[in-house]
Amino acid sequence: MGVVSIDDVMYEIFGPLSQGAPGNDASTLRALDAVPCRDTLRRVLDLGAGHGRTTFTLAQALPDARITAVEIHEPFVERIAERARKSGLAERVHAMCGDMAKIDVAAGRIDLIWAEGSIYVVGMERALVMWRPWLRAGGCLAFSDFVRWTGDLPEEARAFWAGEYPDMASEAEIPSRAEAAGYRVVCSFRLPRNAHEAYYVPLEARMAELAGSADADVLKAREDIRKEIDVVRRFCDEAGYTFFVLQRADGCAPVAGDIGSGSVTWAAGR
Repeated sequence: MGVVSIDDVMYEIFGPLSQGAPGNDASTLRALDAVPCRDTLRRVLDLGAGHGRTTFTLAQALPDARITAVEIHEPFVERIAERARKSGLAERVHAMCGDMAKIDVAAGRIDLIWAEGSIYVVGMERALVMWRPWLRAGGCLAFSDFVRWTGDLPEEARAFWAGEYPDMASEAEIPSRAEAAGYRVVCSFRLPRNAHEAYYVPLEARMAELAGSADADVLKAREDIRKEIDVVRRFCDEAGYTFFVLQRADGCAPVAGDIGSGSVTWAAGR
């Protein structure tokens, strides 16, 4: 038997779920409503699209936009592509298999970059710098991330997140990071409890299903995830997901064309 990677374990756990991070359509649409001139958006890049929930919410809300969903896990990419075909959106929704930390996008190409629950994969500060040149002048970046809502966390929560997410930022410091990277903050808001539970309730049920697994790696991951659910819920007033909508403060002129016509190269799997 071949060696099972941690990614294989994670995909076994998360594959049956409908989404891979906290969020819901109401929060996605609230963030989208804050994007300046949203009705003029034509080229949208959905990074770390996962199961495609945000991809199709954006596609329905932006009927004149072309959405390119980037996801590294090929079965998820196939799932998005199949759903696009079945829902009659194949002309506007394109699923691409690639590593969001290694893609190459032509300067000034994109109207809106969406990274709901996925910016941590690249790292916030790195992502802000990497993605800004892809946006046209005045283009926007919308992302959600798990952040500290209070100045400091209780010792138990601080110790847990020091191991699980050592780069976790505070909500208060993100605007200055964004401004230093060349954006202005359009808006930010904390995801409500129901948006968190839209992810954690099904995840908790999935952990119950895996209780009898014979795979030691799955059982170890299961216990880590159960601990995360417990910590998030018990310290829900101190930390959680916040959505940020940023606009490129200045920049180059837009480039003609759109994504998918040779302007993007996709790295092989990580």
